[in-house]
Amino acid sequence: MHFGAADLLRCRFAISPLCQTHEAVRTLRRTERHGYHLPWLRRVREAVTGLDLSELWLLMPGRGGYTPDFLGPPPEVPYAPFEDELARMRSTDPAAAHRELVLSLACTPGAAESPRGRAMLA
Repeated sequence: MHFGAADLLRCRFAISPLCQTHEAVRTLRRTERHGYHLPWLRRVREAVTGLDLSELWLLMPGRGGYTPDFLGPPPEVPYAPFEDELARMRSTDPAAAHRELVLSLACTPGAAESPRGRAMLA
């Protein structure tokens, strides 16, 4: 793989509260990959006890797979407010979101046929 000046110019660094939230949820889902977050994971597990996260887990496969891009679009500005990022996520074209949901659910055997998976694709 080769990168040129044009590729470098397309790179950007930005703080994204939505992407940070996305990665925090991914860490909670795939705990074995994030040993350095154990103190945080212990606290968060207590906080989410009793919450039904099964719908979210369908979109974050435990091993590999694809998480829909619209759940964490790249920020448009260096310090995007969380509310703006949520609004941008909600404004995703429904057809594009559906395509990404199909791809994501296909990564987990039985997910698309589950009641929650079918509801997402309806």
